[in-house]
Amino acid sequence: MQLVKNYLYNVFYQLLVVLAPLITMTYLAHVLGVQGMGIQAWTNSIVSYFLLFATLGITLYGQREIAYVRDNQILRNQRFWEIQILHTIVSFMVIGGYIFFVYMMRDVSDEFNQNTHQLYLQTWVIVAGLLDISWYFMGLEDFKKTVIRNSLVKITMVVLIFLVVKSSNDVNNYILLLALTQVLGNLSMWFYIPGKIKIPKISTINLRQHIMPTLALFVPTIATQIYLQFNKTMLPLLQSGSIGLSAFYENADKIIKVSLAVVTALGTVMLPRIANYFGKGNLVAVNKAIYKSMDFVTALSVPLMFGMMALGPKTSIWYMGSSFLPSGWTISILSPVIVLIAWSNVLGTQYLLPVSRTTDYTISVTIGAVLNVILNFIAIPKWSLYGAALATVFSEAAITLYQLIIIRHDLSIKKLFMGVWKYFVAGFIMLSVLVLMTMNLSPNPTGTVISIVVGSIIYVIMIALLRANLVTEFLMFQKNYLKSRK
Repeated sequence: MQLVKNYLYNVFYQLLVVLAPLITMTYLAHVLGVQGMGIQAWTNSIVSYFLLFATLGITLYGQREIAYVRDNQILRNQRFWEIQILHTIVSFMVIGGYIFFVYMMRDVSDEFNQNTHQLYLQTWVIVAGLLDISWYFMGLEDFKKTVIRNSLVKITMVVLIFLVVKSSNDVNNYILLLALTQVLGNLSMWFYIPGKIKIPKISTINLRQHIMPTLALFVPTIATQIYLQFNKTMLPLLQSGSIGLSAFYENADKIIKVSLAVVTALGTVMLPRIANYFGKGNLVAVNKAIYKSMDFVTALSVPLMFGMMALGPKTSIWYMGSSFLPSGWTISILSPVIVLIAWSNVLGTQYLLPVSRTTDYTISVTIGAVLNVILNFIAIPKWSLYGAALATVFSEAAITLYQLIIIRHDLSIKKLFMGVWKYFVAGFIMLSVLVLMTMNLSPNPTGTVISIVVGSIIYVIMIALLRANLVTEFLMFQKNYLKSRK
């Protein structure tokens, strides 16, 4: 029952995480404009690298260590303070390093010189990370406290955005608002600590034992974050004076992530189940679950990819304003990552991690990060915003390809992709109809809704006619369910 509650808490929070940016994005696009949103996106991408170094791998490591000693209060108290003291020391060092970095970069780059004040305001993001002790409660499987806290922070942030951010001159208010709501939210978690976690004797504190394990978990974290943030960072630097490009890319990325949230949510459910099968030595069940999961995520991700590809440009006009049309074309270019990340989620999160092949997973995301950096330096000077989007697509393709290569002896590639072509045929027919429709429809909400409804109907009819695996599975499930009811 506790597992079900934790799952429901997380589902609610993930929906909130997806909806909050969508609610505020259209408002901010019209109020702050391209330049204002670009300044926030770019300065936040800079501080995000330092936040990574401040937190190391402590979020995952702390959660795991607290879980290990959950039933031993003395050890639990000791672990908490050791990890948090290490976290605090590293965070203060990083804050000092960040302030020094911003100061030194003022004379190196126009972007740093023009946005020095905004970069200093982003320091509060690292402070928020320093105060984050959600890992402790997650280690205790007390997800309720963290989800309620995070939800209140998100809701408060949305309300305050409408109250505080009124014009293009309020970009500083927006940056401070995002950071300080997180600071206050993380600080509120400390009110649960007094009386529950006793401070151990100084002589028993051993920080050294935690350094290497946190660094080990830090590597895949930073590799993943590099190609999530690097595009927004490099666009203004490689296209001088174009900080608005960061806003175009970030908004496109946020909309793509809405689709990804629908697809990759399956990974949260499947990971513990596959880990359980693996722990029992039931490899047949592991493989069967992966094959079914691959078929399911493909069935979901293919129409989302083609839908984003067709509707991105027109939707961006009415949703964010005509000045954000480049975000729409970026959505179309980025859309293949929906399928690629869906596949790598199955191969990486649902297979490699549960079967203890963390090193293989780390190598795959590192390859993606390195390739993304290299391609950015090549593609951005040539194709600007769209070059950054292409770099992301090729990086995600490299991750998926590497994962397919390393699992080829454990899983059947043929079975993984059996019948997948049917979803692509159905999706391509849907795309063709949507492209013709969007040519004749005005860029407004009604046109987008009509296109989504028509596209969905076409896709469902086509996969039914082609007898795709998902349809067969659904009919079998329905048949068994009706049998059980008799």
